[in-house]
Amino acid sequence: MTGPCEALLDSNDKQFIQRFNSLTKSQQCLVVRFINRKSIFVKASSYAYEEIENISCNLDYLHQEGWFTAIESKNTSAFIAHLTKDEIIQIMDEINASCINDTPTLVYKKSQAKATLVDVILSGAKPNEICKTKVSSAYWQGNFEPHISYFLYVYFGNFSSKLNQFSMRDLGVMRTRKEQAQVMARFADIDSAKSAFVMHSLLNEIRTQLPLLNRLRILNHLENLPNPVGAKAIELDTKVQFLLACELLKEDASYACLVLKTINTDIAQEKWVREAYKLGFKVDVETELDRIIDAPLSEDLLAFAEDFLARKYHKKRTSILTDMLRENSQTILIDEMHKGGVERGVVAYYERRGCTAMRTENELWRALFGLYFWHEIYELDGLGLTNEFDHLPTSLKTNQFYEFASEQIETRLKSTDTKAKLVQQLSLAAVKYYGQGNVVFKWRKNVLERLILLINHSKLDALLSLLKAMTQDWKNLSDGFPDLMLIENEALRFEEVKSEGDQLRRNQLLSIQKLQNLGFDVRITNVNWIIDPMQPYAVIDIETTGGSAQHHRITEVGIVKMIGGEVVAKWQSLINPQRRIPQNITSLTGIDNDMVAQAPLFAEVADDIDAFTEGCVFVAHNVNFDYGFIKEEFNRLERNFRRPKLCTVREMRKHYKGLPSYSLANLTKHFNIDMQRHHRAMSDAIAAGELLNMVNEKRLTIG
Repeated sequence: MTGPCEALLDSNDKQFIQRFNSLTKSQQCLVVRFINRKSIFVKASSYAYEEIENISCNLDYLHQEGWFTAIESKNTSAFIAHLTKDEIIQIMDEINASCINDTPTLVYKKSQAKATLVDVILSGAKPNEICKTKVSSAYWQGNFEPHISYFLYVYFGNFSSKLNQFSMRDLGVMRTRKEQAQVMARFADIDSAKSAFVMHSLLNEIRTQLPLLNRLRILNHLENLPNPVGAKAIELDTKVQFLLACELLKEDASYACLVLKTINTDIAQEKWVREAYKLGFKVDVETELDRIIDAPLSEDLLAFAEDFLARKYHKKRTSILTDMLRENSQTILIDEMHKGGVERGVVAYYERRGCTAMRTENELWRALFGLYFWHEIYELDGLGLTNEFDHLPTSLKTNQFYEFASEQIETRLKSTDTKAKLVQQLSLAAVKYYGQGNVVFKWRKNVLERLILLINHSKLDALLSLLKAMTQDWKNLSDGFPDLMLIENEALRFEEVKSEGDQLRRNQLLSIQKLQNLGFDVRITNVNWIIDPMQPYAVIDIETTGGSAQHHRITEVGIVKMIGGEVVAKWQSLINPQRRIPQNITSLTGIDNDMVAQAPLFAEVADDIDAFTEGCVFVAHNVNFDYGFIKEEFNRLERNFRRPKLCTVREMRKHYKGLPSYSLANLTKHFNIDMQRHHRAMSDAIAAGELLNMVNEKRLTIG
């Protein structure tokens, strides 16, 4: 009951975990085995696992302790669907045999399909009759599904993911994105987690019932929806309402439109416009279209509103968002290798042009806010966290921070009369509170460095005005800020990056407008994908003590930096792996223990590798091998390493099809590429660089 999700558990959840921890290992294994099954029903006699001892006795104990129970009447429909055809026939025979007048209650033929037999038994037999049969008594149902469902939902955020994904991951059957993963709670607090769980369960239930819902049942659902808590629950609540409203359109279009009008999503607003127009509410629709154009929830909704107004009302007007996109937008060309990380690609683009560029998005402004007002947020009497399980103070959660602490906030703002004083206040707060948990911002090692850069290139009044605005409207000004902060020729600006398929959301529009109104230079940067001949590539080859990044270490690194098809720099070094090199590896690479004895540790060259590859695409022959080892070495140093990747094996297969082998040795031989010493890092990196040029020649031709 420890970890990032501890605060999302109530007393019943914790009691369940304590009960589970009190079981023996074999009993726990039986419970886990059951959880991994697709059904909540199990035939006790079907448990047969060699690794679990005394299955029968342990199952009996679990049954006695309430972990498993007899089949409940309310679950008979699901239970019958779970059974085999023969088992269903056995139940029907037993029910027929118990008839008093010897007249069969259930009429069927053994040749009928299972689906037909299911209909016969469910329509002709009472649930308690089914539960009393011998077949039913041979089955149990789990008595802990609600807890497990909630735990899995809190972890995964959906109902489709299962516990067996962990074993599938450990067995290598399922790939995970470990390098991007961060261990943190998915929900800010227990109320938002429980609310999201309830709303998601309701959404799934309604989806299955939709074909059976009539007007009365839809209205009943709408009138009895629970109040959503937290962003996820609110999102799910709007989905439930939209689903019900769309179904209600079939029977009561007028009332359905009233429901749609209250749902604050772009899809619901568009649906309302279309349906209300059909019903003849043309004046109301025109008014709504003007409102949407003035304050659109998304670019898609804006485009729809402008188009609908032009087609149906023969009126043409543009919005603030359209004007902003036209007046403050620019387009830059980025190599398509950055499609998996467009902001990083744009940062690299500007850095190659001598700009100071960094990804800041919301973290810069949240850190400024959190450090500046830490005392007022967390330490004022009556404010702060309600208890040790809280994450976000109620004053921020309810958007009442300024209302509750206006006097202290104004005093703080008046005390900051110079930029130097602001830097001092932030620095003192950082020293005092560094590392303390909070959900306002994340602690970064360079947090002060970035804030000082912002302060030195901004007007003090503008920063203080924004800070005050955030206290007054944390809900809308805690996110939506531009992706990047840039300093070019000593001038500060911010850029919101948009690639294909991206669109500005309403909260982004609000934050951008706020910054612009305060005098900040904010631009919209549209990215078009190209194959950039001047994109820097770091072609890398490594030698190792074995094939597993987790269990083996690097013995040599060779890197060739290439721009425009030319080698512009090289870096190489033997690495002391801090373990013996197996003889078979020495035979393959020629690198022995004596050669690496005085070589630097990876920790001693990590900075060099990081700097040499910064802004480059990471290229290697079978790139996941080399990238995985480099990444793991940085992980051991508790440092992040992330670069866009290109695999010359994959690209050669794609652009030079039909070759008998795509190994580096055979490709160099086939294309007459000079190879000085195979299985030495620099020699292999140079050869892979030649393959990269061949690949890019094809890519540029196709592009």
